[in-house]
Amino acid sequence: MGGGLAGTALAYYLARAGVECVLVERAELNREASGTNAGSFHFQIALHQLTALETGNVRERLQTEVRLHAEAAEVWKTLERELSGSLEIHITGGLMVAETPDELRLLHEKRELEEEAGLETHVLEGAELREFAPYLADDLLGATWCPDEGHANPMLAAPLFAARAAEAGAELRTHAEVTRVEVDPDGGARRFTVSTGAGRVHARRVVNATGAWANEVGALVGLRLPMRAEGLHLNVTEPCERVLEPMIQHIGRRLTLKQSTNGTFIIGGGWPANPEPPPGRFSTTWESTAGNVAVALRVLPLLAEVRIVRTWSGVMAFTADLAPIVGESARLPGFHTLIATTGFTLSPLLAQLLAEELATGRAAIPPAYAVDRTPAGQPTT
Repeated sequence: MGGGLAGTALAYYLARAGVECVLVERAELNREASGTNAGSFHFQIALHQLTALETGNVRERLQTEVRLHAEAAEVWKTLERELSGSLEIHITGGLMVAETPDELRLLHEKRELEEEAGLETHVLEGAELREFAPYLADDLLGATWCPDEGHANPMLAAPLFAARAAEAGAELRTHAEVTRVEVDPDGGARRFTVSTGAGRVHARRVVNATGAWANEVGALVGLRLPMRAEGLHLNVTEPCERVLEPMIQHIGRRLTLKQSTNGTFIIGGGWPANPEPPPGRFSTTWESTAGNVAVALRVLPLLAEVRIVRTWSGVMAFTADLAPIVGESARLPGFHTLIATTGFTLSPLLAQLLAEELATGRAAIPPAYAVDRTPAGQPTT
C-alpha cells in the first residue's frame, strides 16, 4: 500500500525477485510526500537526528544510521544504470556549516563517528573553508564536507521505479484507496483481504508503505506506530547565474540549500507548514518563509539580491526515536511496515532490504528498526 518512492521501489524489487505483488495507491503515483520534497541526499548526521548538540548520548543509534546512509549512497550511484532511465542524479557533495564553537565541536565529533561507520567526511575551517567555498559567509567557523551527497529529481524517481516494476510483472492500481483490511485468524494461504476503491486484493502478506499516513492504514488492523506526520515548508527563487555546486546544510539551525540545474535556489530544512482539514494538505506560512530565508541569507549572503518566487509544502513521517520503521509486526504476522524517516534518501535501500527479507526469508533489516519496539528503540517483549 502506497504509491510513493518506498512503495514503488518495493514493488520493483519484489517483482524483479519473482514475487507476485500488487501496489495500491489512493490517488495517482508520487502525488504525496515523495513528489513534494526537495530530492536531497542526506548522508551526513544532521540536526533532525540529534536530541542535543552532542553525539555521545545517541552514539550507537547514529552509527547504525550512518552505516545505512553509506549503503544508500552506493545504491543511488547505480540506480540510473539499473533502472535504465534518468533520475537527474547529481553527486555534488554537501557542506554542513557551523556558526558557533559548540557547533564546530559537534562537526568534529560527528566526523569521527561518520568515519568509523564508513562515510567519508572532512572538516574544513578558516582559510581552507574560504578557499573551498568562497560564496559562504566569511565568518562561519567551519563546515563538514561529504563528497557523496547530492540530489535527484523527486518527480522522476517513483514513476521510473513504477514503470520498471510493471515491466517486471507487478500490478499497479491507482485511485484504489484502502477502506478495509480483513484478517483471516487461521492464517490461511491468502490471509489478508484488502478492500480498495478499485476492487479487492487477497494476499498472504501486506506492506504498509504509506509514509506520513501509515497510522491511518495501521488503524485498519488495530496497529499504532510510534510516529507522527509533519508538514514541511520549502521555497524556490528566480533563476540566477550558477554559483553553488554542493548542497548546504546547517548543523545547528534548520537549513537545506541547493541550486538546481535551471539556476533556481531551493531553500528548505524542516520549517513547519500548517495542517489543513481534508481534502487540503498543508499550507505554507510567512513565518516559515521569513525564518528559513533568514538562515539561508546568514550562510549564503549573495541571496540578498535574489527573489523568492514560489513556496510549497510537503509532508514527512517522524518517528518517536528518529529511526525508520521497517519489517514485520510480531503482533500481526504477515503485516509489514516500510517507513524511512529520511524518506527520499533511504527509501530505495530500505525497500531493497525489505524485498530481500520477503523474497528469501533471511533477516536483512537492522533490529533497531523493528516495527514492534518501544519509543526508545528497543523491541517490545
